Amino acid sequence: MTQTDRINYYNILAMFASACLAIIIPFELVLLSYAILGPAHYLTEISWLNGRRFFTLKKYDYIIIIAVSLTAFILKLPTANIIFYAFGISFILLFIKSNLNRVLGAILLVIAGYFLLSHNIPRTIFGLYMPTLIHVYVFTGAFMLYGALKERTVSGTLAFFIFIICPVLLCVLFTTWHNQPSTWATLNYRPFSRLTTTALRNQSIDIFSNNSSILLTRIFAFAYTYHYINWFSKTRVINWHKISKTRAVIIGLISIGSVALYFYNYKIGYKWLFMLSFLHVVLEFPLNHRSFVGIGRELKRKFLPAK
Repeated sequence: MTQTDRINYYNILAMFASACLAIIIPFELVLLSYAILGPAHYLTEISWLNGRRFFTLKKYDYIIIIAVSLTAFILKLPTANIIFYAFGISFILLFIKSNLNRVLGAILLVIAGYFLLSHNIPRTIFGLYMPTLIHVYVFTGAFMLYGALKERTVSGTLAFFIFIICPVLLCVLFTTWHNQPSTWATLNYRPFSRLTTTALRNQSIDIFSNNSSILLTRIFAFAYTYHYINWFSKTRVINWHKISKTRAVIIGLISIGSVALYFYNYKIGYKWLFMLSFLHVVLEFPLNHRSFVGIGRELKRKFLPAK
């Protein structure tokens, strides 16, 4: 068995474990995964992306992405605008070399944002779901699919299939079995509750007792938990751990401090973790674009005969 096969099978076990925990403690699992696994993931991925120039076309393009996001934040634009412009400018910088054409592309992006984000659905997608569920599930799935297509392994294809089927199973199995969320979970889950109330289009439901809400939370818990585990499982594949001792110590100390802050003062800890999460989401956009391009290239190679 190759190293890739072993990692894929480990990931399948991790998916089943995440799904089982999502059934038992859905609300607690979201919070614990976000607080304990999140900081180490955000910091190590940013470090890894930095070592690869954030997968941008030119060396300092990532500074432009940060500058655009920071400018939108300073101007107090909604989160949807910040994400939309960061996502769009990442695409422009990745596929357009000419500075003049980049400027023209940025102008078109601003115009598109003005009209597109005036509608509720695009605003909700970019403002609420892009930095959360789309990032932890859709983009993770894209990485897995690209890897399976590129490696052409049975284990990779099986892992991707199980990744797709797990949320379905979470909605159809043990639907009447609910574990009463702890007091700690009910007090601290509120920042995540908007994911559920928006999806169900009901802002007044009791998310901790409503059956549909609990099933959705299972999916969120599975997506977040496996997203983090998937990153750590790829350590020896992408070698994100090969960094200097100084950087490793700094990342370790900040991660431990972040977890401690989260449990000491939830509100401050959540704001700090949200900032870290938001930064890593934005800086990952060029890699997300590359993944989808890679999927298209591999599918074309697989299904269209070479000329």
